[in-house]
Amino acid sequence: MPARPPPARQGTYSTASGLKEHIIHALELAKSDLEAKHQKANFVRIIMRFPQIRSVFDRLKAIHAKCDVNGDGSISAEEVTAAMAELMNDGRAKGRASIKLDFVKRSLSISEVDEAEETKGEGLDVKQFIVMCAIGFILAEENKELSTFGGMLASGDDAYRRAMTDVVTAYLSFDREGKGYFTADDFQGFMAASKRADAARNVFSDERFAELDVSGDGKVDFEEFVYAFSKWVSDEDEEEDDEDPYLSRKANPLTPRVLLALQLSKTKLEKNEKGVNFTRIIMRFPKIHKVFDRLRSIHAKYDTDNSGKIELSELYDAMNEIMTAGDDETTVMDKSQIESIFMLSDLDHHGAQEGLDVKEFIVFCAVGFILAEAGGKSAKLITGEVSENDKEYRDAMMDIVGAYLTFDKEGKGYFTSDEMHNTVQSVGKKDAGNLLTPE
Repeated sequence: MPARPPPARQGTYSTASGLKEHIIHALELAKSDLEAKHQKANFVRIIMRFPQIRSVFDRLKAIHAKCDVNGDGSISAEEVTAAMAELMNDGRAKGRASIKLDFVKRSLSISEVDEAEETKGEGLDVKQFIVMCAIGFILAEENKELSTFGGMLASGDDAYRRAMTDVVTAYLSFDREGKGYFTADDFQGFMAASKRADAARNVFSDERFAELDVSGDGKVDFEEFVYAFSKWVSDEDEEEDDEDPYLSRKANPLTPRVLLALQLSKTKLEKNEKGVNFTRIIMRFPKIHKVFDRLRSIHAKYDTDNSGKIELSELYDAMNEIMTAGDDETTVMDKSQIESIFMLSDLDHHGAQEGLDVKEFIVFCAVGFILAEAGGKSAKLITGEVSENDKEYRDAMMDIVGAYLTFDKEGKGYFTSDEMHNTVQSVGKKDAGNLLTPE
């Protein structure tokens, strides 16, 4: 018979020790919830969900990048509070209390895992931010009136809620009593009891216990676990397999902003009650084709050496011409940003010297469009005719975004063959079903 849920914790949130008590109590509640559902904390099963968890963590990285307004790689309590206020205005904190800066500061402080003493209080890096979101999630589950960043994100976001529940379940695979920490003996006990220990050992080896035990006290608490877990899920080793950062999309500084732009586009479509409908977009193919023809003409115009590709140097010249034409004020061209969009669009990885073919050039325009829509400091779009008043172009680009989101329904930045298959299965129209074939 499942144990009864532990009684409500009466501790305070005004001290670090009180906050820690609430975290432990929240873990006890999560453990009781699993028992009530006759479920076991199974790390091996969580491993199978790493791709889904990774997609949520990628979204958190994009949110971190957005919150980091001064671009120093860390976010302060004030930046987090401003982001929480935005979420609250969007209705993501219904029934919860107002945001308290002191509580936010304590949440940041307890999330500063692996932080040097002299730099504590200066803000959270990406992995520490994920720790803060996980802490906020379980605290908001414990107290339905408490406003936390991680709790607000869970409002109406099933994928995020599932991923954070997976994080808690993974932790409870080792802290089976929900006491707030686990030891090396607890880990060995998990391995001894697991029928598929070999599968878990590939991720959670003996050598990694030292990596988990950041404080070196022989105990791994929830915060330390989430910190290490975020690295395992993201599959980011200290040494990159590919020494050329040009070929690594993870290294591109615009990748988090593109992901955020997709999230904003998804939200915009949902607010307009349009959703994403590939069949409707198919009906607009003639209009999209017309815009693509314009882009092909522009590509040909700036392909000055008739190589069939626009090199990065040619792209700079084109941008200079477009950004100064008809402007009363001189616009400064951000070459590094143009290069970053160029690298994201160079799908065959032929490099800056060989340049972008027509299809890659269309990708370049689409990436620039969604970045501009997200309100970032994006370079102007390459097309001289494109402006805020060009409804035909704007509609076509939104169709492209909508078509993509038909498959990547969570806006995580990619979709799998299974997700495409599920979309095809859900398409009722014959024409769309014929178009979306496995080939």
